[in-house]
Amino acid sequence: MPAPRWLALLLALGPVLGEGGPPWPGPVLHRCWEVVRGLEVQALYRENGVTLVLLGRERPYLLLALEGGGLRPHPGPPRGRPLPRRPLAFLGELSLARRVVVLPREYRCFVLHRGLVVGVLRLGQDLEPLPLPEVPKMPPP
Repeated sequence: MPAPRWLALLLALGPVLGEGGPPWPGPVLHRCWEVVRGLEVQALYRENGVTLVLLGRERPYLLLALEGGGLRPHPGPPRGRPLPRRPLAFLGELSLARRVVVLPREYRCFVLHRGLVVGVLRLGQDLEPLPLPEVPKMPPP
């Protein structure tokens, strides 16, 4: 007697349901949220009238441009004159988009400020944040 269809379907879905595979977006979003809640100002720069804000913990994870009271993404490495570090009120206003981009070796979460995407937080397969590739590691304060 052949096996019931539901059993064949269940066996086929095993790998799809996460057995031994990468984490689902729920745990990835949760980890991104933990990282965003723990972000600190690593450095500030002044470039062409714009304040560049480097955010991270041990290493830099996000680079944002603060201009006219609003935030926006900054595409390149920080340049310009270094400024003294100070806490910034917008850190408590950062949130996440509900979608996660899954790539072969990393996950990407979209960081929002007042509903607009201001940066992309990258996590490795182990759900640890990946530093910005073009920014040198910051010395401890």
